[in-house]
Amino acid sequence: MPNDTSPIDESMIETLDRDGAICLKGAFGPEWVDLAAEGIRRNIASPGALFQSFSPNDKGAFYSDIWSRRHISELETFALESPSAAIAARCLRTPTVRLLQDTWFYKSPGTQARTPWHHDNVVLGPFCSIWVALDPIPREAALEFVRGSHRWNKLFMPANFFESEQAALPAVEEFYARYHGDFDISARDTFSRVPDIQGHREEYDILGWDMEPGDCLVFHARTLHGSPGNTLDHDTRRMVTRWVDETAVLAPHGRTVVDRLVAEGFEVDLAVGAPIRGNLFPVLSPFA
Repeated sequence: MPNDTSPIDESMIETLDRDGAICLKGAFGPEWVDLAAEGIRRNIASPGALFQSFSPNDKGAFYSDIWSRRHISELETFALESPSAAIAARCLRTPTVRLLQDTWFYKSPGTQARTPWHHDNVVLGPFCSIWVALDPIPREAALEFVRGSHRWNKLFMPANFFESEQAALPAVEEFYARYHGDFDISARDTFSRVPDIQGHREEYDILGWDMEPGDCLVFHARTLHGSPGNTLDHDTRRMVTRWVDETAVLAPHGRTVVDRLVAEGFEVDLAVGAPIRGNLFPVLSPFA
C-alpha cells in the first residue's frame, strides 16, 4: 500500500505547537481505514493480554487493546507502513521517530462510558498521538482538547491519586488512573490534579472537529483530552499510534507501566530517566 501523505503545511505544525491539537482531513486513504477496521475486528475476536472492556454489558460496548500489533498483522502493517510515521516525524520536526504504542478504541451505540479528561505523561519529551477516524464522528461525539493545556507546564494526575482513601472507580477511570503511573509516589507535589473540565466547560477553550473516515487528529501527549460515550446510531472506531523522538525518556512514575508489560510477557528493557529503546519501540525513518 502507498504510505505517502500530502505535505503538512508549516502553519499547521505551528498551530499544533500553539494549540496542542490539529485535525488533518483525508490523511489516510480508504485502504488504510479498511485495514485498521479489519484489524480491530480480528483483535476483538482474539484479545491480547492488555485488552480492556470498559462498559457494563447492558450499556453498550467500549473496548480497547494496546500493543496488539504483536499478534494482529493488519495492525502491524498499519502501524509501520501507513502515513502515521511520516505525519509524526513532520509534526515532531525530526527525521526519525519511534513507535511508542499502537492502540484502538471501539464504542458501540448506547455506551455511556466517557473517556475521562487526562493527558499522557509516563514519557517525558517530544511525544505525539495520531488518532485516525474509521467511522463518521460528528463534533458532539468527538475527542476534545483543552486548547493550549500542553503549555501549562504541569503534570496532571487523576483526582483519586491525591485521595488517601480511594473509592471504587468505573472501569475506564480505573484504567486511566493506573496508566498514569505509580500511586505510591511520595513527591505528590510534583503533580497537579486534573481539573473538573466537564463540570465547568464554560471556563475552558475546548477544541473538537467533525471527522470522516480517514481524517486524523494529531496532538501533543500533554494536551488534556477526553471524549463522550456513543449516542450515535453507529459504531465509532479510532485507530491510534503514539510516537516519540530519540530524546524522549521514561518518566519517574512510569515504572509501574513497565512492570505491567513485563508481567504480561512483553520484552521490555526500560529504565527511569533513560531514552525509549528496544524492540517493542521500533525506529522509523519515513523520509529516508
